[in-house]
Amino acid sequence: MRVWITLLFLLLSPPLLADCHPERLRFTLIPKKDIDQQIAEYRPLFELLEHATGRRVEVFRASSYDSVIDALVSGGVDFAVLGPAAYALAQQREPRLEPFASLAMAEGHFTPAGPYYHALLLVRGDSELHRLEQLQGVRVALSDPASTSGALIPASEFPRAAGMPLDELFGARIYAGSHDKALDALLEGRVEAAFVSSARADEYLSRGIMAAGQVRELWRSRPIHYDPFVFRAGLCPPLKDRIAALLTGSPRALAPFLASQQALAVTRVEHSDYLDIIHLVTGSGEH
Repeated sequence: MRVWITLLFLLLSPPLLADCHPERLRFTLIPKKDIDQQIAEYRPLFELLEHATGRRVEVFRASSYDSVIDALVSGGVDFAVLGPAAYALAQQREPRLEPFASLAMAEGHFTPAGPYYHALLLVRGDSELHRLEQLQGVRVALSDPASTSGALIPASEFPRAAGMPLDELFGARIYAGSHDKALDALLEGRVEAAFVSSARADEYLSRGIMAAGQVRELWRSRPIHYDPFVFRAGLCPPLKDRIAALLTGSPRALAPFLASQQALAVTRVEHSDYLDIIHLVTGSGEH
């Protein structure tokens, strides 16, 4: 009888031994811009992980925030980079997800140095819009419904400054699909305003896609903790420890990756760093 109980336990238990010796590490990240460009920028990190773990990094090319959440919750990937709101949504479905690291950004025109960024409402530099009350009826671009700075914070925090909900203030809300596409819509005149991440706006400046005078800030949110690297549930603890130590303890080895992200370092994070965002997403009041 004990033999059958043991066999049943082994059949129903997660394959922990296999998780400690995977042939590959599966990774994905939210599509903030062209996904092929994002993957290319992460290549120095993949090479470092492959050298340190002896395992090939396999990248899942995500088409949306939801597809990243689905991949992580289902165990289709081993770790991922999520936005804070995407992490909150994923953690609702799988509470055993584990955030473990995040970037600390270099100072930019819109973003302070450190592990925090902001949601911004931008208009074009030559726009006649100078005050929030002038936004009545204009078209605004947002990013993705699961984006923190491109949807969640604008919907929850901005109405307090504007004095009314987004759907009453703006004539049209357009979900562009990514921060870059929202910025493109603004620069090309397809919308009059756009909610975007301060870090994404800074990258557009650093890459010369836009000049500082081409856009003007009408509103900024409170600080938001930057995007977490998140382990899937059930990943082998020794493997998690090795990956986390590599990301947070090897600044010289990480230099090429940090440069590609306009970042200063990778810092450790935990679930509690994102409780404010989780409360906004779930309304749970968790502390």
